[in-house]
Amino acid sequence: QPVNLPSPDQPQVQGPPVDPSSIIGNWRASRDDGSNFSLVLNPDNSFTWTFTPKQQPPQSFSGTYSLDGNVIALERTGGGSMVAALTRADGSGFNFKMVGAPDEDPGLNFAR
Repeated sequence: QPVNLPSPDQPQVQGPPVDPSSIIGNWRASRDDGSNFSLVLNPDNSFTWTFTPKQQPPQSFSGTYSLDGNVIALERTGGGSMVAALTRADGSGFNFKMVGAPDEDPGLNFAR
């Protein structure tokens, strides 16, 4: 059996593949610093991401997303993207961790 070792420059993001239908919907997450996040994933692969820093007005952007295994890419309308690994995606929630984030970064735990 050949063993596939990741190359050192490839991020460790492989996890169980995510069922695309399990992530469609409205999701919310928060951080201990009081900031809140909202992610809306639509069946047509459009999304809206909203970030609300503590005691500040919300900031949001939208675009389209793609899912490859357990890696989601949020492509902003007008340029730029966020790429993250999704884990524990069971239909009721998931962990969203940016690709390349340090190991100690807990990511965001989104729930409906």
